[in-house]
Amino acid sequence: MLNIERTIPPTAWMKDRAVQVVFHALTDTGAVDPQVLFVGGCVRNTLLGLPPGDMDLATVHKPESVIRRLEAQGVRVIPTGIDHGTVTAVVDGKPFEITTLRRDVETDGRRAVVAFTDDWREDAARRDFTINTLLADADGHIYDPTGKGLADLETRRIVFVGEADQRVAEDHLRILRFFRFYALYGAGTAPDADALAACRMGADKIGTLSRERITQEMVRILMVDHPADILGLMFENGVMRDFVHPDYQASALNALAKLQNIYVAPDLAARMVVAAHARMDWVDQFDKYIVFSNALRGDLILVLKILAVADSMKVHELIYRFGNRAAVQAHLVHHAMAGTEPNAADVDVLKNWRAPALPITGDDVMKAGVERGPDVGRILKTIEEWWIAEDFLPPESACRARVKEELQNL
Repeated sequence: MLNIERTIPPTAWMKDRAVQVVFHALTDTGAVDPQVLFVGGCVRNTLLGLPPGDMDLATVHKPESVIRRLEAQGVRVIPTGIDHGTVTAVVDGKPFEITTLRRDVETDGRRAVVAFTDDWREDAARRDFTINTLLADADGHIYDPTGKGLADLETRRIVFVGEADQRVAEDHLRILRFFRFYALYGAGTAPDADALAACRMGADKIGTLSRERITQEMVRILMVDHPADILGLMFENGVMRDFVHPDYQASALNALAKLQNIYVAPDLAARMVVAAHARMDWVDQFDKYIVFSNALRGDLILVLKILAVADSMKVHELIYRFGNRAAVQAHLVHHAMAGTEPNAADVDVLKNWRAPALPITGDDVMKAGVERGPDVGRILKTIEEWWIAEDFLPPESACRARVKEELQNL
């Protein structure tokens, strides 16, 4: 039997109609012990005064029963991970991920074979950190199945459930999760010694994980407020030391994160540029750990290209050729790596100046008497370069006049 360890006033999200529908569907009339509870992040964050985030629930009911009960209440159910006991209920457009209580039968460091259970403590014992085992019902009752989650949350300690080395051996991704959670929730505390020892012991197993799973954690680590501090702690403990360029400047990465926060411009690609020490040839090194989307790789390369030409271009030209977002990030990277402060007015221009379109097109060139062919593109390009050099000020009439001048040079 689970005991209520604390009671908080039910929050707005706990009282939401969609929550009430889910709890009603999965709770038998007259049930003494809880049959469905919120678990993990939404409980942890609420106790810390943070937005709840994703709504994850755990239940004693088997997946087939969960589906049947919810559908009987008219709830749409998606079997998102039914083999592992997880379904997603959608109520009033809000998704709830609901997972049957589980225990590990077999683990190999990458994935687990599980069996269903109705024991809340058995389910908690297979989770990663004590602060992620906390449970709550819709009335604000808080349950602590390990007996340690609330105390660790209050003292901001990131501690593995049970034996740290066993938790890491079950899933080596927990090494990266430890550093991420320490960055987010362990500020001002010394990292748990047993956790660090387990991470050091399993560090060489990171390479056995899929790059997709590593990517999910690393992009989050890079986007914390002081990413260099966490990367430094990782490297000190033998974790992914070859992720950054040998000449990488930790101070520059933290400086960039600070500047991005000041100017409300968070950007993963720019932080990776600093990790690469602004070296184009290091982008391929990231492939060892990171699965790039086309957009992320493109953004990273764009910032690197701007850094290579920024000294030879005016601000407006940079924006015209590369776009506001990339131009801002390259500017912040430059100052972070140089250890200087950007001028706020310059950043404002980079963020907000909108590049105009060239006032004339190829059709205008042909109407002036140039036959369709390479001369059209050549003249248009010449006029565009002149227009850019004039800081985009010449109007359409001046551009048309330049077309006539270029015609005389054919």
